[in-house]
Amino acid sequence: MGQVAFYEKMIGLWSAKSREASEQADLAAFEFAEGELANYREMLKRHLQTKSVE
Repeated sequence: MGQVAFYEKMIGLWSAKSREASEQADLAAFEFAEGELANYREMLKRHLQTKSVE
């Protein structure tokens, strides 16, 4: 599995966890999942920017 595929997999996983926490009204879990989701989206964005520079 390449870096892009890994990031996309993790974005999907944390998106699902965020949705689940939202449905269960679990604010702490929702905020944590949203934070992880933002981190992986940023990592993917930076990876793609770096790849285009190389």
